[in-house]
Amino acid sequence: MSAGAGEIRVLAVDAALGRPLRMAVLRPEEPADGQMYPLEEHPATLHFAVLGEGQEVLSVGSVMPEAHPRDPREHDWRVRGMATRPDLRGSGLGSRLLEEIVRVTRERHGARLWCNARAGARQFYEHAGFRIEGEEYEIAGIGPHFLMSRALD
Repeated sequence: MSAGAGEIRVLAVDAALGRPLRMAVLRPEEPADGQMYPLEEHPATLHFAVLGEGQEVLSVGSVMPEAHPRDPREHDWRVRGMATRPDLRGSGLGSRLLEEIVRVTRERHGARLWCNARAGARQFYEHAGFRIEGEEYEIAGIGPHFLMSRALD
């Protein structure tokens, strides 16, 4: 399977379409059809996927209105559940997905995006304009993370 630029699309999807990839990459010890986080099915939560040939899910991510945990402001949005097929990491799919999340969040008058970024994804988010806020911390059962955010003005 090739992930050439002409063969992929970034689309809004429902939570269920991206759930198997998201769970396999981020929570492999949990059931593939289980809900990953509390606001996953909330009407304001938006889900996106990079789809390849035959509607194959290559990368997924979600965004939702949610206050920043340390410095809440109006129009904060949270990025969650970003995952790319392991054999396609570094190919630009996650970046294309995050660009769409930024675009759509701006359309909805979002002023800032934030996330709990896994330590291994730190450079990915930094490359996309996110900045670290504080020291590395541990999320029990998941691993080391950084709180990161990006202004959308």
